[in-house]
Amino acid sequence: MEELPKDLVEVHARWAPVEQRVEEILQSIRRACADRLPGESDNRANERLVEEFIAWLRTEFPERTYEVERDASAEAAKVFAEHCQQARQRQDKPCVVIERQRLSRWALRTTRWNFVFTVPGESAEVFLLVAHYDTWRGPGADDNTTGEEILKQYLLADLRAEKRPRLTHTYFLAGSEECGLVGLLSQLLLAAGLIAGMRALQQEPPNWALLAVALALCPLASYRIGVSGSREYVRALRAEELQRIRAVVSVDSVGEGRMFIPRSTLGADFIRALIPFGDYDAFTDVLEEGAHLHGVKYNNYIAGGTTDHVSFLEVNNGLWARTREWGRRAWARVTGKEYRAPFQIPASALVAMVAGKASPIVFGGKIHTENDVPERVYAKPLREALLILDYVFYILEGGKRGLEPRRLDEFHYARLYEISHPDGGASEYWLGLKDAIEPNRRNLNAVYRVQAQVDEAKKEAAVHLREPLGWGVDTRMREDVEELCAAQGKEPTRVRLDQLTVSDEKRSYTYARRLTFTDRLYRGGLRVLAWLERQMGRHSFIAFFVLAYGIAKVVSAAMNLAFAYSFAFQSWFFRYQVVTIPLLLVFQIGLLVYLMARRIPTWIDNNYRHENRADNMSSLRRVD
Repeated sequence: MEELPKDLVEVHARWAPVEQRVEEILQSIRRACADRLPGESDNRANERLVEEFIAWLRTEFPERTYEVERDASAEAAKVFAEHCQQARQRQDKPCVVIERQRLSRWALRTTRWNFVFTVPGESAEVFLLVAHYDTWRGPGADDNTTGEEILKQYLLADLRAEKRPRLTHTYFLAGSEECGLVGLLSQLLLAAGLIAGMRALQQEPPNWALLAVALALCPLASYRIGVSGSREYVRALRAEELQRIRAVVSVDSVGEGRMFIPRSTLGADFIRALIPFGDYDAFTDVLEEGAHLHGVKYNNYIAGGTTDHVSFLEVNNGLWARTREWGRRAWARVTGKEYRAPFQIPASALVAMVAGKASPIVFGGKIHTENDVPERVYAKPLREALLILDYVFYILEGGKRGLEPRRLDEFHYARLYEISHPDGGASEYWLGLKDAIEPNRRNLNAVYRVQAQVDEAKKEAAVHLREPLGWGVDTRMREDVEELCAAQGKEPTRVRLDQLTVSDEKRSYTYARRLTFTDRLYRGGLRVLAWLERQMGRHSFIAFFVLAYGIAKVVSAAMNLAFAYSFAFQSWFFRYQVVTIPLLLVFQIGLLVYLMARRIPTWIDNNYRHENRADNMSSLRRVD
């Protein structure tokens, strides 16, 4: 069992030991997947198990459960609000308001109901944890009984607590998230649609109708028409209810693989596939901070697919909403009036993924197959998910971030800043330190107020640490320094040095920089590459489109060249065109799938690596 650092004990103090909770979740997954009645489908069993859980809540917490049917009417919202108010007026332990929402016919995919469990807190502001409870073509031990059981565990912890939480906690078991198109199958359909579109574009004249149909079908194939249950729930919420949602985390398939905290998300329809959502840095940083502090390795980009947090990201984020806001922003600039951006909901997700896991047609794949069984759910990613979520709860409930998340000997890069005061007061010095280890460890930056002696002629300085000011997980160290300065109304100026000595009461370290002209060119190239990779992540569908167009053009040029130089090859190709043309299309589709499923996600995630490397080269590196 791995011991938690002392400064993280407070983060997890309100819950049972994490290893105990992981074992409870594993046992619950085994029971849930084994509990099937004769002739009962997996999804009918899933619905029955949730109803049995609700019945158990009534017995376990008598007189502390309220139930209501949720729909889009004002009356349903009123009844829900009344129950929440009754719960807050009670002086005993926390209560839960249970909502059932019957999905409409157009939203029905797998399960027929949404189930929402709300624990009213001292504040009406909401932290919402969502996990879909339906499955597809299998028992769904990983996808997504893992998320379902994690939500139940946090709900029960709230109800067993001595007092209400500070925020209102909403635990949403979403129905009909699944649609079936995931992994390699969806990538194949997307690639086929893109190649068909490129063929239509290359015709003389271009076949615009075929192109439009092919492109319209691409997002439906790759990014699915799932998450319909959570979409229906969001549509049923009134404006004032939406505005009370402070943050959303979706937990989906965290039973095997490396953790993903998505920084860019594509929606499940044509418009949102072309227009990516923002990454809501401030909230996603909280999840990444939790990962950093607990040593959890993670990635930021998943190729294809989505999960229920996207339904909340879509609020005020559609094509019409964005067009309207562009107009409002332009009008505000013309008239000089203040522009206020529309309300949007910060949302992110925790997903664990490993190669082949989400590809049913690849040997060893398990998601959406009979292979998604409890024996292939593992403790390590469950533990990582709990550690990150504990930290999110802790911060949103008002917990204080530790000011020194690393020791001085763990930092490898440094920068010195002179901080000026807008009121003309005496300037001071701040030191930025970074713990990044080459080539690709996720970095953490800490900022200290220091006592400094600077020799500008020699470009050398010696500083002594006085007090920590804050820390962050931005890729560029200066961004965390600038954020701290902005919060205090101060301005940072980088002190250009060739050597820096940093000391505290116990030790001293020297940092130096020796950049050649070639190093500077390399650093510039890394930043350009990181920018390109970042744009690919934010505009993935457009990147796929351009890639398909490029493949089609290169293949056409190669074939024309081959035909021009070999009449025999041309004759052979068209003599057997029934075979050669389909093979050529299969080659293009296969190459595109490989690039979309393997290379492009790697390139996109590498934007962190390249930006981090360039930032490190701009800093002073520890030499002893």
